[in-house]
Amino acid sequence: MINENCIIESSYGKDISNAMDYHSLPRFRWYGYKEGFSPNLVEEAIQKVGIEKNDYILDPFNGNGTVTLTASINNIKSVGIEVNPFVAFMSQTKLENFSSKDFSDNMDEVLNSAYKSKPSLLCSFSTFSEKTGKDKWLFNSDVLNSFEGGWQALKKFPEAKKKIFQLSLIGAAMDNCNAVKDGKCLKYRNNWQNRGFDRDSFIFTLKERLKNNKEDLEKTFIPQNATIINNDARQAIKSVIPKYKLCITSPPYLNSFDYTDIYRPELFLGKFIHTAEELRQLRFNTIRSHVEVALPKPKQSNFGEIYHSIHQKIKDSENNWSKQIPIMIQSYFEDMQQVLFDLLIKAKNKGELWLIVANSVYVGTEIPVDLILAEIGTQVGWKLKRIEVLRYIYRRKTKYCGNINKVRESLIVFRRL
Repeated sequence: MINENCIIESSYGKDISNAMDYHSLPRFRWYGYKEGFSPNLVEEAIQKVGIEKNDYILDPFNGNGTVTLTASINNIKSVGIEVNPFVAFMSQTKLENFSSKDFSDNMDEVLNSAYKSKPSLLCSFSTFSEKTGKDKWLFNSDVLNSFEGGWQALKKFPEAKKKIFQLSLIGAAMDNCNAVKDGKCLKYRNNWQNRGFDRDSFIFTLKERLKNNKEDLEKTFIPQNATIINNDARQAIKSVIPKYKLCITSPPYLNSFDYTDIYRPELFLGKFIHTAEELRQLRFNTIRSHVEVALPKPKQSNFGEIYHSIHQKIKDSENNWSKQIPIMIQSYFEDMQQVLFDLLIKAKNKGELWLIVANSVYVGTEIPVDLILAEIGTQVGWKLKRIEVLRYIYRRKTKYCGNINKVRESLIVFRRL
């Protein structure tokens, strides 16, 4: 029986979990990603599982590409699936090889074009600039116009080089954004009205990012490219052709976090989407871990006794901040049940699945996501090897969390027999 007694404290150091600041590493630093985990964990999994020449590594929730980039650096074949088109672009760009000399030859051209600027259509869209007449806006118009000037200069560039410049342009724009990613949302910076982000500050940060690109292109050659698939993992896992030896992944946490909305600026800046309706449709292609849109109702509920007792308690509570919370919780585990089954089908004999998850809290009740997913995994046919705590995540105190101020983040390891 799976219960709290199955959990062990990790023997890994802090640098193996999300706690490690890896954003200074070559290529990883090209774009920060709040939800990323350490490449050291990928290295550990590769060593323990024993990857051979023709083996594949899979990450169906690839995010910023920690798994695919680490695999590629180690000359291992890998496949990454990511539903967010900007995030998929980010992970693909970090894999691009290009001559650093050829890249540096075009740096001044892009910087000069950014300095000259071009009118940006985003200046009059939604809450993107002061010209929309809103009380708050994401970017000062000078920043958007300078960004557009640099973007237009890339039209004739080769695709690999273009991607690297595009990622740095988006990164420089976000460096000069009036809001920053904070928890589950974009939060306006303190005293944002007086920070004075403009063309000069944009050029300065862009120059720094391009310098990092050039240095990393000189130092790190990627010997093995990865396959990056921009699609819904619930659909794409079935179509992944190679059988994998190792899957290491961190699916969306059950935290009502809207992963599409928090990257809304990048999605529009990079022209991955153009309308609010396209953003809304993207939400339907994600694991049902949020309540931003009316998602399809779940049908399954046979996720074990732990799930049943916890879900009933939350369902009976009158203190849920949204009536959709119980439905979201059931939908999440229904989605993950299908994902775990599909991953089992695609695994090689004795292949392993390393799953990084975190527990959640609703109406003062902790949901042991690790135990429930471990139960679901064994139901669909996986052999549970271990559950170990990577770290504890401290929570902001709210009226909905009761006295629970931290939750565990765990590694669940399954093996296919």
